Amino acid sequence: MKRIYVLLFFASLLNITTAQENLGFNSNFKQSISNSKVQDQNFYLFSAIQNNLKLVSFLENNNKLNAIFKNKKESITASLKSDEVEIESLINAYKFSDDEIKNISSILRKETTLNKELELLITKNLRPSGKYENFKSLENSDYIVAAWKLCAKGINQSLSVYGLGEKGRYPKIDSVSYDVKDKHYKGALLMWSDMLMHKKEASTALFFQPSLDFTLALLYLNHRDESARYEPLDSGANKKTIATVSQINFDEFPYSSILILGNGPENNKDTLTALGKLNLQLGVLEYQQEKAPLIIVSGGHAHPFRAPFAEAIEMKKELINRYHIPENRILIDPYARHTTTNLRNASRLIINSNIPFNKLALVVTNNGHSKYVGNDNFIERCIEELGYIPSFILKRINSTTLEYQPKIESLHQNPLDPLDP
Repeated sequence: MKRIYVLLFFASLLNITTAQENLGFNSNFKQSISNSKVQDQNFYLFSAIQNNLKLVSFLENNNKLNAIFKNKKESITASLKSDEVEIESLINAYKFSDDEIKNISSILRKETTLNKELELLITKNLRPSGKYENFKSLENSDYIVAAWKLCAKGINQSLSVYGLGEKGRYPKIDSVSYDVKDKHYKGALLMWSDMLMHKKEASTALFFQPSLDFTLALLYLNHRDESARYEPLDSGANKKTIATVSQINFDEFPYSSILILGNGPENNKDTLTALGKLNLQLGVLEYQQEKAPLIIVSGGHAHPFRAPFAEAIEMKKELINRYHIPENRILIDPYARHTTTNLRNASRLIINSNIPFNKLALVVTNNGHSKYVGNDNFIERCIEELGYIPSFILKRINSTTLEYQPKIESLHQNPLDPLDP
């Protein structure tokens, strides 16, 4: 498998730039925003639609989509009026059924060829945004359907995990914050639903609006805003470093950046673990040898459950205070919750910070972790969890350092992991 993997890497290098130009991703594109950063991070398709008033009007007035919207509201209202309200019936009313997903897919597929605004949404917004980069090879009608199905699946999963208490991919750290069987939590869900349906006017009458609003409410009341807690990074915590990038002569360095992986603590007292501190020391050694002009630290509020500290922020503090690394040479990724997203999010930072994308980078971590990152099992896990390989892991430099090449597919949004999409 390793040989095939390397061949894929060299093949991809030949068309990275061409692919970006031909398929629409534009690093200078100004992305659509809604009134919810969590929504933008998880469900960009919906944010993009809401920002196009002509398209909103068209979709609201589409007879078939309007019927789906009305049926959804009626189903939710009926579950609230029942003498014995069951939370499962309420949550299921908000979910998109297989038939609804199929019917909406058919409508979107057909209208893409007929409606100019929908076509422009794809070509002038969704594709340039990179949010669905893993679908870039699809024709427009298939592209919009794939993006819709991904969002619908993400909505349904969040409703299951944070409404019904079902296990997510990493239940130890990503679960619901309350006992879903407790009457107080059940009551809270009912009253939140009642407020959204009967008191707070929805921003649109779009087919996805009721389900989206309740999903965002569930994440909010469970204190699960990790996906957007530090947005916008480019004008916030990473602003100074991004401003410095244009002043760096990257030709003077063998690598573009050094990614230092975190090692999350298992209690609420420690901001960094023994291995986390070791990882920093190892990364600093590579930096001091002038291997690269920038350091990327990666780690979010992952461990322990609902951790009060973002590991990347604590790592940055340690780099500045202990090792005297200039702040404008450090980029932070305060979101990653798994090794797969460490590499993915670092690749995103490289792309969005205008760091030379074709230049190799280094990933540094302790011996045991580095062995895992360099193993084929890690590649397989990326494909299983993300649907693609976020970066090519290449030559091993030493027992704790590997070369990697970022991949443009890392931009692809993943609402199936709503705390780190």
